[in-house]
Amino acid sequence: MSRPTMSRWGRSAYDTDEAWRAEADALAPLARVVAPGSDADVIVVNSKTRVDASLLERLPSVQLVVTSTSGYEHLDLGAVRAAGARAARLPLARRDAVVEASLELMLTGVRQTARLAEDARQDRWSRGRLPDLPIRTLRGARVGLVGLGVIGREMARVLQALGAQVFGADPRGVCDGVVETTVLELIQTCDVVSLHAASSDTSRGMLDAPALAAARPGLVLVNTARGDLLDVDAAYAAVASGRLGFLGVDVFPEEPWPRLAAQARHPAVVFTPHSAGWHAGLPEAVTQGLAETIAAFRRDAPLPHPL
Repeated sequence: MSRPTMSRWGRSAYDTDEAWRAEADALAPLARVVAPGSDADVIVVNSKTRVDASLLERLPSVQLVVTSTSGYEHLDLGAVRAAGARAARLPLARRDAVVEASLELMLTGVRQTARLAEDARQDRWSRGRLPDLPIRTLRGARVGLVGLGVIGREMARVLQALGAQVFGADPRGVCDGVVETTVLELIQTCDVVSLHAASSDTSRGMLDAPALAAARPGLVLVNTARGDLLDVDAAYAAVASGRLGFLGVDVFPEEPWPRLAAQARHPAVVFTPHSAGWHAGLPEAVTQGLAETIAAFRRDAPLPHPL
């Protein structure tokens, strides 16, 4: 097909004018960029833009919807298909950053880094109390992954390379390469559980207060996926009661999280501001993903990461 038009919808807090201009220049050979929010052959959205039937009715030219994110719960895929369009996402742009951030939070939990750092802030030299802390390595640890999509599979590969025993539960039932089990069994039997599932009818609220009450004592729990998978207040209460050994959260049911400072004061809690996917090369990675997706769209070829 001839060079399509492309429109950007929605900006993240870290998006800059310079990055958007660089993206438009890089994509110019593939697509003519029109004003943000305009009708176009291709629209590119982030997680803050809900693409549904009412929006698509105002955009008669749209043939392809691309979300620059890995998650896609903001896209009504039925409405996209009903409009005669295709949809795709860009999971590779943030994959490695999210894997590293998740690994960092896991290690902070199993190595008791947050507690030891808090001791240092209180001018306590804690070397003598090390035998009293449940410090361990990831090698040999039982690590459960909830969600084994693009990011979850890479997380499993990294953990297996470190010698962890990896178990998986996926709402879609896809657990290639790891021991398959259930979410409840993961939190009851694993040393570490890390969430990597998309938000869906089968995953929202999966770790609520009753589920967390059944958690293995001392469990290290990490969420860098979607905020509505975990009841953060219930998880914090489980840490405060001693049920959970560590809580690392990057995504929240409400952002900014209204109890950020109050809960993050706990020495076994680390909160970050939905930053796991950010890295200095993210704008270029998104641009590359868009270029590959639009090039495939122009050739009427299979999209790299279709939805």
